[in-house]
Amino acid sequence: MTTIMIVDDYIPSHRLMSFVLEQYGYAVVTALDGEQALQRLDLFPVDLVLTDLTMPRMDGIELVRAIRANARHASLPVIVVTGSVKEQDEVKAAGVGVNAFLTKPVDSDDLINEVQRLLRHVPARSSA
Repeated sequence: MTTIMIVDDYIPSHRLMSFVLEQYGYAVVTALDGEQALQRLDLFPVDLVLTDLTMPRMDGIELVRAIRANARHASLPVIVVTGSVKEQDEVKAAGVGVNAFLTKPVDSDDLINEVQRLLRHVPARSSA
């Protein structure tokens, strides 16, 4: 099963995105910040990461840098889902290797379209 990690310190965002993703058959793993996300990436096989930018301990930009610096996770697709509408945040996210940028409140169709677009390029994971 395809697994998506949601990284956001705002629990209602977890619930909303989890609900939408689960309706499309995706499994969901959650983390409250970048540090917790990195720990869970080593525990759970994840196919795509959705992350907010503004979080305690480790923000979304730092998280993406850490993902890209780790050979095991470097090619993992990452979508930023943030309340920020600042153009410099989108530029900064692109500069660290984010694959897509969505603003909150995120439209369910936009979320699913970006997830499906990015997962088309990810090889199927063996269930063995």
